[in-house]
Amino acid sequence: MGTDTSASSGGIQRVLTGIRRLTALADGSGDADGIFRALARELLEVPGAEEVHVHHLAADGVPDDIVDVYLFEGEGRLSYLSPRAERPPGVSWVARTRRSFLAADAEEFAASVPRLTATGEMSCALLLPVVERSEVEAVVMLVRRVSAIYESASVDLARTLVEQGATALALVRARSEAGTDAVTGCMNHRAMRRRLDEEIGRAMRTGGPLSALLIDLDDFKQVNDRHGHPAGDAMLRDVVRALVGEFRAFDRVARYGGDEFVVILPNAELESAAAAASRALERLRGLGSDGVGEGVSASIGVAQWQPPMSTDDLLAACDAALLRSKRQGKGRVTRAHEAPR
Repeated sequence: MGTDTSASSGGIQRVLTGIRRLTALADGSGDADGIFRALARELLEVPGAEEVHVHHLAADGVPDDIVDVYLFEGEGRLSYLSPRAERPPGVSWVARTRRSFLAADAEEFAASVPRLTATGEMSCALLLPVVERSEVEAVVMLVRRVSAIYESASVDLARTLVEQGATALALVRARSEAGTDAVTGCMNHRAMRRRLDEEIGRAMRTGGPLSALLIDLDDFKQVNDRHGHPAGDAMLRDVVRALVGEFRAFDRVARYGGDEFVVILPNAELESAAAAASRALERLRGLGSDGVGEGVSASIGVAQWQPPMSTDDLLAACDAALLRSKRQGKGRVTRAHEAPR
C-alpha cells in the first residue's frame, strides 16, 4: 500500500501549526462544534486521514450517539444518530479503556468497525479517545480507504492533535459554564437563561414588573464579509460596552448568539423598558467601530413578563416584536403587541 510519509519533519511542523490554531480558536470565539470541525480539518491534513468520524458518546439515559463525518478538508460534514446499543465494538473499547486502537486488516475491521467495511474499501482506521475531565467525550476515527497504513509516528501526531482538541474543548466549555461570552465578556446565552429564570421567580414572588429586550444588529454580516471577523468581533465588543454604559447597574446584558443581545430589566414596565431601548438605539447609532464605519443600526423587540409566562415565552414575545421591527424597516424599537415606534 506504499509508505506513510505524514510523520516527516514537514508533518511535525504542520501539527504544531494545527495546535496553535486550535489554541487560538479556544481562546477566541470558538464553540464545541467549531473545535471539532477545526480538529477534523487538522486531522485530514496531518496525519492525512481521508475521512474523520467523530463518535459523540451519549450521556446516561440518552438512547442515541451522534456521529459526525468530516470530508473534503473539513468543509463537508454529515451527521446521523447511531443507537447506543449498536455502538461499534472498537468505539466501545476505546471509550472503556481510554486507549487508541489501529485496525489494519479485514478481520480487525469486521470485529471493531463493521459498518465502515459496508461503505467501501478500507485500508485502516485509527480510533482515538477525546478525554475531557477524565471522561471520554467522543471517539475520533481517522479512516484511510486507499492510502498507506499509519506508521507509529503518524499515530503519535494524530494523538497529539486530538489531545490538544480535548484541551481546547475543555476550555470552551469551562468558559461557557462560567457564564462568560468569549468574544464580548458579557453574559453568555446559558447564563442569561439562568438569570432570567431567577428574575421571573423573583417577579412571581414579589409581584414586581420585569421586562426584556432582544437586540439584533442590522446587516452585521456585511461587516464580517467586508472587513473580516476581527473587525466584526471588535464591533460586538463596542456594542456591549455601549449597552452596559446605557442601562442601570442591576440590568444585565447578555449575548444571545451571533449578533443578537438580550437585556434583562428587573423592576421595569413595558413603557420604561421601551424608552430605555430607544435611548440604547440612539447610543448605538453614535458608535464608530475601528474604521468599519460610523454608527451601528439595530432592531429591538421589547416585552414585559406576565404570569404564567416562562423564560421561553418571554423571549418568544421579544423575538416576535423584533421580527416586526425588521419587517417595518429595521433600526427601530417595537413593543410586544404594539405598533412599531
